Amino acid sequence: MDYAGKEILLKNGKVCLLRRGEEADAAMLVDYLKATAGETPYLTREPEEVQLTVEEERDLIREKNSEERTLNLLAFVDGEHAGNCAFNPVSERSRTRHRCAVGIALYQKFWGMGIGTALLGEILDMAKSAGYEQAELEAVSANEPAIALYRKFGFETTGTVPRAFRYGDGTYADFLFMVKTL
Repeated sequence: MDYAGKEILLKNGKVCLLRRGEEADAAMLVDYLKATAGETPYLTREPEEVQLTVEEERDLIREKNSEERTLNLLAFVDGEHAGNCAFNPVSERSRTRHRCAVGIALYQKFWGMGIGTALLGEILDMAKSAGYEQAELEAVSANEPAIALYRKFGFETTGTVPRAFRYGDGTYADFLFMVKTL
């Protein structure tokens, strides 16, 4: 999906650039996946589980950018990559084409600056313009800041997946399934 890019003023007065991911970002994005997975227990993978090569990431970016109903937005503050937010179709089948899955993750040092609000607001606007009627996401139930953000945008919890994550120490975390009508 095409996206021209946009600058957003953050709470701290800094400017955040939002732009679509490009093939030249592939190495940076592989590093991002590993780093963010290690910073928080709220993402689906451990850092060592990121096995994607730079070439595979480049191919994924090329493929996703050619699709009309998919978008991966990157956020930059002072030229530094701060995080991503994306939407993808749940499925291309006729009965589910109206639904998209949304995902977002920021480097921990950028939490609380308004970047998540900027990214999520923009991605939901773009999803609606792409023809989606419903956005869906999963959130770890203990991730209260993220859940508050999603609720601010009108997401509602429609279900819980108990023990959705099993951590290395033997503890578990539940998922909340959240939905928003666009």
